[in-house]
Amino acid sequence: MPAETTLADRRHIALHLAHRWFAFLEAPGGDLSAHLTMFHPEVRLSGHRGTHMFANDHRSLVAWFAAVPDTISSHHIVHSVYSDADNGQGVLRMVVAYQAPGDTEPHGSIISYETRIEFAANTPRFVALDKTPTLSNTRPTYETSWATNRVLSLVHAELGGITRSTGSLRAALGDDVRQVFAQVTAPEGSRSYEALITSIDGELLGSRAVRIDIQDDIRSPLPTAKHLEPIWHSVRD
Repeated sequence: MPAETTLADRRHIALHLAHRWFAFLEAPGGDLSAHLTMFHPEVRLSGHRGTHMFANDHRSLVAWFAAVPDTISSHHIVHSVYSDADNGQGVLRMVVAYQAPGDTEPHGSIISYETRIEFAANTPRFVALDKTPTLSNTRPTYETSWATNRVLSLVHAELGGITRSTGSLRAALGDDVRQVFAQVTAPEGSRSYEALITSIDGELLGSRAVRIDIQDDIRSPLPTAKHLEPIWHSVRD
Protein backbone atom coordinates (compact mmCIF):
# COMPACT_ATOMS: atom_id res chain seq x y z
CA MET A 1 0.00 0.00 0.00
CA PRO A 2 1.44 3.45 -0.90
CA ALA A 3 2.83 5.49 1.98
CA GLU A 4 0.67 8.47 0.95
CA THR A 5 -2.94 7.99 -0.07
CA THR A 6 -5.53 10.55 -1.08
CA LEU A 7 -9.09 10.70 0.22
CA ALA A 8 -10.24 9.24 -3.11
CA ASP A 9 -7.71 6.37 -2.79
CA ARG A 10 -8.91 5.55 0.72
CA ARG A 11 -12.55 5.57 -0.39
CA HIS A 12 -11.73 3.09 -3.17
CA ILE A 13 -9.75 0.91 -0.75
CA ALA A 14 -12.65 0.90 1.72
CA LEU A 15 -15.09 -0.12 -1.02
CA HIS A 16 -12.66 -2.80 -2.20
CA LEU A 17 -12.78 -4.34 1.27
CA ALA A 18 -16.58 -4.10 1.42
CA HIS A 19 -17.16 -5.81 -1.95
CA ARG A 20 -14.58 -8.49 -1.11
CA TRP A 21 -16.25 -9.11 2.28
CA PHE A 22 -19.68 -9.55 0.70
CA ALA A 23 -18.48 -11.80 -2.15
CA PHE A 24 -16.91 -14.18 0.40
CA LEU A 25 -20.29 -14.52 2.16
CA GLU A 26 -22.20 -15.19 -1.05
CA ALA A 27 -20.84 -18.54 -2.19
CA PRO A 28 -19.09 -21.41 -0.37
CA GLY A 29 -15.49 -22.41 -1.14
CA GLY A 30 -13.48 -19.29 -0.33
CA ASP A 31 -10.08 -19.35 1.36
CA LEU A 32 -10.78 -18.36 4.97
CA SER A 33 -7.10 -17.91 5.89
CA ALA A 34 -6.60 -15.41 3.08
CA HIS A 35 -9.89 -13.72 3.95
CA LEU A 36 -8.85 -13.17 7.56
CA THR A 37 -6.06 -10.84 6.43
CA MET A 38 -8.82 -8.29 5.78
CA PHE A 39 -9.51 -8.05 9.52
CA HIS A 40 -7.54 -6.65 12.44
CA PRO A 41 -6.60 -9.41 14.96
CA GLU A 42 -8.98 -7.77 17.45
CA VAL A 43 -11.71 -6.91 14.94
CA ARG A 44 -15.14 -6.20 16.39
CA LEU A 45 -18.16 -7.50 14.48
CA SER A 46 -21.39 -6.29 16.05
CA GLY A 47 -25.07 -5.90 15.31
CA HIS A 48 -27.98 -3.63 16.15
CA ARG A 49 -25.90 -0.47 16.64
CA GLY A 50 -23.31 -2.27 18.74
CA THR A 51 -25.70 -3.84 21.23
CA HIS A 52 -24.94 -7.41 20.12
CA MET A 53 -21.36 -8.69 19.70
CA PHE A 54 -20.75 -11.43 17.13
CA ALA A 55 -16.93 -11.43 17.27
CA ASN A 56 -14.10 -9.53 18.92
CA ASP A 57 -11.04 -11.30 17.50
CA HIS A 58 -10.03 -13.70 14.70
CA ARG A 59 -10.98 -16.79 16.69
CA SER A 60 -14.54 -15.66 17.35
CA LEU A 61 -14.81 -14.33 13.80
CA VAL A 62 -13.91 -17.79 12.45
CA ALA A 63 -16.65 -19.25 14.65
CA TRP A 64 -19.11 -16.68 13.25
CA PHE A 65 -18.18 -17.59 9.67
CA ALA A 66 -18.72 -21.26 10.53
CA ALA A 67 -22.25 -20.44 11.71
CA VAL A 68 -23.17 -18.60 8.49
CA PRO A 69 -25.42 -20.87 6.36
CA ASP A 70 -23.44 -22.50 3.55
CA THR A 71 -25.79 -21.26 0.82
CA ILE A 72 -25.70 -18.60 -1.85
CA SER A 73 -26.83 -15.08 -1.02
CA SER A 74 -26.55 -11.57 -2.40
CA HIS A 75 -25.51 -8.16 -1.05
CA HIS A 76 -26.12 -5.10 -3.23
CA ILE A 77 -24.55 -1.87 -1.96
CA VAL A 78 -27.34 0.62 -2.59
CA HIS A 79 -25.60 3.66 -1.09
CA SER A 80 -22.24 4.35 0.55
CA VAL A 81 -20.47 7.29 2.17
CA TYR A 82 -16.77 7.34 3.11
CA SER A 83 -15.08 9.75 5.53
CA ASP A 84 -11.76 10.00 7.36
CA ALA A 85 -11.78 9.62 11.15
CA ASP A 86 -9.68 11.82 13.45
CA ASN A 87 -7.42 8.88 14.41
CA GLY A 88 -6.36 8.19 10.81
CA GLN A 89 -8.82 5.37 10.25
CA GLY A 90 -11.56 5.44 7.67
CA VAL A 91 -15.31 5.16 8.19
CA LEU A 92 -17.45 3.56 5.49
CA ARG A 93 -21.21 3.67 5.96
CA MET A 94 -23.41 1.66 3.62
CA VAL A 95 -27.00 0.72 2.92
CA VAL A 96 -27.06 -2.88 1.66
CA ALA A 97 -29.89 -4.93 0.18
CA TYR A 98 -29.43 -8.53 1.35
CA GLN A 99 -31.22 -11.56 -0.12
CA ALA A 100 -31.13 -15.34 0.16
CA PRO A 101 -33.19 -17.79 -1.90
CA GLY A 102 -36.07 -19.49 -0.08
CA ASP A 103 -38.23 -22.52 -0.78
CA THR A 104 -40.90 -20.44 -2.53
CA GLU A 105 -39.47 -16.91 -2.69
CA PRO A 106 -36.39 -15.01 -1.52
CA HIS A 107 -36.10 -13.50 1.93
CA GLY A 108 -33.86 -10.70 3.07
CA SER A 109 -33.49 -7.29 4.62
CA ILE A 110 -32.17 -3.79 4.08
CA ILE A 111 -29.14 -3.44 6.34
CA SER A 112 -27.32 -0.36 7.61
CA TYR A 113 -23.56 -1.01 7.86
CA GLU A 114 -20.90 1.08 9.57
CA THR A 115 -17.30 -0.07 9.23
CA ARG A 116 -13.94 1.25 10.37
CA ILE A 117 -10.81 0.63 8.31
CA GLU A 118 -7.15 0.80 9.30
CA PHE A 119 -4.74 2.03 6.62
CA ALA A 120 -1.49 2.11 8.62
CA ALA A 121 -0.59 -1.56 8.11
CA ASN A 122 0.89 -2.99 4.91
CA THR A 123 -2.56 -4.42 4.15
CA PRO A 124 -5.65 -2.28 4.77
CA ARG A 125 -8.10 -4.08 7.03
CA PHE A 126 -11.34 -3.79 8.94
CA VAL A 127 -11.07 -2.76 12.59
CA ALA A 128 -14.82 -2.86 13.28
CA LEU A 129 -18.06 -3.65 11.48
CA ASP A 130 -21.62 -3.15 12.64
CA LYS A 131 -24.66 -4.38 10.73
CA THR A 132 -28.16 -3.33 11.67
CA PRO A 133 -31.24 -4.50 9.73
CA THR A 134 -33.65 -1.61 9.17
CA LEU A 135 -36.53 -3.20 7.21
CA SER A 136 -37.48 -6.26 5.21
CA ASN A 137 -36.31 -6.70 1.62
CA THR A 138 -39.54 -7.65 -0.14
CA ARG A 139 -38.20 -7.83 -3.68
CA PRO A 140 -39.96 -10.93 -5.09
CA THR A 141 -37.09 -12.29 -7.22
CA TYR A 142 -33.56 -13.23 -6.19
CA GLU A 143 -30.83 -11.09 -7.77
CA THR A 144 -27.30 -12.48 -7.64
CA SER A 145 -24.41 -10.15 -6.77
CA TRP A 146 -21.39 -12.46 -6.31
CA ALA A 147 -19.72 -11.71 -9.65
CA THR A 148 -20.56 -8.01 -9.36
CA ASN A 149 -18.94 -7.84 -5.93
CA ARG A 150 -15.92 -9.81 -7.15
CA VAL A 151 -15.41 -7.46 -10.09
CA LEU A 152 -15.97 -4.27 -8.08
CA SER A 153 -13.53 -5.51 -5.43
CA LEU A 154 -10.92 -5.78 -8.19
CA VAL A 155 -11.83 -2.41 -9.75
CA HIS A 156 -11.71 -0.50 -6.46
CA ALA A 157 -8.40 -2.18 -5.54
CA GLU A 158 -6.98 -0.96 -8.87
CA LEU A 159 -8.39 2.54 -8.41
CA GLY A 160 -7.06 2.62 -4.84
CA GLY A 161 -3.58 1.66 -6.02
CA ILE A 162 -3.18 -1.53 -3.95
CA THR A 163 -2.71 -4.11 -6.70
CA ARG A 164 0.41 -5.14 -8.58
CA SER A 165 -0.70 -4.59 -12.16
CA THR A 166 0.15 -2.70 -15.32
CA GLY A 167 -2.37 -0.01 -14.39
CA SER A 168 -4.27 -0.46 -17.65
CA LEU A 169 -7.67 -0.64 -15.93
CA ARG A 170 -7.06 2.51 -13.92
CA ALA A 171 -5.85 4.27 -17.07
CA ALA A 172 -8.96 3.17 -18.98
CA LEU A 173 -11.32 4.41 -16.25
CA GLY A 174 -9.50 7.68 -15.56
CA ASP A 175 -7.58 9.27 -12.70
CA ASP A 176 -10.54 10.91 -10.95
CA VAL A 177 -13.28 8.28 -10.74
CA ARG A 178 -16.09 9.37 -8.42
CA GLN A 179 -18.61 6.63 -9.24
CA VAL A 180 -18.11 3.20 -10.75
CA PHE A 181 -20.65 0.49 -11.64
CA ALA A 182 -20.39 -3.11 -12.86
CA GLN A 183 -22.87 -5.02 -14.97
CA VAL A 184 -22.27 -8.76 -14.62
CA THR A 185 -24.71 -11.64 -15.04
CA ALA A 186 -22.55 -14.63 -14.05
CA PRO A 187 -23.86 -17.00 -11.34
CA GLU A 188 -22.03 -17.65 -8.07
CA GLY A 189 -18.71 -19.48 -8.43
CA SER A 190 -18.27 -18.88 -12.19
CA ARG A 191 -14.71 -19.30 -13.45
CA SER A 192 -14.98 -17.03 -16.49
CA TYR A 193 -17.37 -14.23 -17.37
CA GLU A 194 -17.61 -10.77 -18.89
CA ALA A 195 -18.13 -7.49 -17.06
CA LEU A 196 -19.11 -4.05 -18.31
CA ILE A 197 -17.59 -1.34 -16.12
CA THR A 198 -18.86 2.23 -16.31
CA SER A 199 -17.39 5.17 -14.44
CA ILE A 200 -18.18 8.84 -13.90
CA ASP A 201 -15.32 11.32 -13.68
CA GLY A 202 -14.85 14.05 -11.09
CA GLU A 203 -17.44 16.83 -11.02
CA LEU A 204 -19.62 14.61 -13.26
CA LEU A 205 -17.83 15.95 -16.34
CA GLY A 206 -17.47 12.70 -18.24
CA SER A 207 -18.15 8.99 -18.32
CA ARG A 208 -16.32 5.93 -19.57
CA ALA A 209 -17.15 2.29 -20.23
CA VAL A 210 -14.81 -0.70 -20.39
CA ARG A 211 -15.53 -4.36 -21.18
CA ILE A 212 -13.41 -6.87 -19.28
CA ASP A 213 -12.93 -10.62 -19.67
CA ILE A 214 -12.66 -12.07 -16.16
CA GLN A 215 -10.99 -15.29 -15.01
CA ASP A 216 -11.97 -16.26 -11.48
CA ASP A 217 -11.16 -18.77 -8.77
CA ILE A 218 -13.40 -18.62 -5.72
CA ARG A 219 -10.40 -19.38 -3.47
CA SER A 220 -8.43 -16.40 -4.78
CA PRO A 221 -8.80 -13.04 -2.99
CA LEU A 222 -9.46 -11.30 -6.34
CA PRO A 223 -10.39 -12.31 -9.87
CA THR A 224 -8.08 -11.56 -12.81
CA ALA A 225 -8.77 -9.22 -15.70
CA LYS A 226 -7.58 -11.12 -18.79
CA HIS A 227 -8.61 -8.68 -21.52
CA LEU A 228 -9.74 -5.07 -21.41
CA GLU A 229 -11.56 -3.22 -24.17
CA PRO A 230 -12.52 0.48 -23.83
CA ILE A 231 -16.05 1.03 -25.20
CA TRP A 232 -16.57 4.77 -24.89
CA HIS A 233 -15.33 7.97 -23.28
CA SER A 234 -17.68 10.92 -23.28
CA VAL A 235 -17.06 14.43 -21.93
CA ARG A 236 -19.84 16.80 -21.00
CA ASP A 237 -19.61 20.31 -22.46
